[in-house]
Amino acid sequence: MAKEEKTKVIEELREQIGRAQSIFFVDFTGVAANDFNELRRRAREKNLTVKVVKNTLALRALEECGVPRAIADILRGPTSLIFAPEDPVAPARLLKEAKELVSGIKFKGAYLEKTIYPASQFELLATLPTKEDVRAQLVGLLSSPLSGLVGVLEGLLGELVWALEEISRRPRAEAKSEVPAGE
Repeated sequence: MAKEEKTKVIEELREQIGRAQSIFFVDFTGVAANDFNELRRRAREKNLTVKVVKNTLALRALEECGVPRAIADILRGPTSLIFAPEDPVAPARLLKEAKELVSGIKFKGAYLEKTIYPASQFELLATLPTKEDVRAQLVGLLSSPLSGLVGVLEGLLGELVWALEEISRRPRAEAKSEVPAGE
């Protein structure tokens, strides 16, 4: 690969690293080409980018973007990078689904929130809720007390209406006799 071409690849990687919320490192050795292409298609649907590049170029781009040098331990052997620009745990969920259907996929590690996660923590990452899940949970938490307050206020309003109706049904004379004398 010519030097200009390497420079261009590193520049593209730096741009993707800069936009990514997380980067997952995967070994697809032994995965059939059709299965790999299907995984790439599903990744695109989730706005993820799968890149196969030389480890030396990936390491250089990662280091230039401030990723700790320890990432070099993950970049040994065949490695593909999955960039997640929006949802940082989306690649973990995609890989978990893919691992159930396709054998041979090996999770090597991830870089997420300025932390390197080794392969042993894949299950932890795959079970984290997505941004959409967290937003839905937050809305549920916030709306629950408000719903309770609205219910209580509706109940009080209903009791007030009932009390006013009962007062309006009483005969006038009875209502007047209840008023203390002298007022």
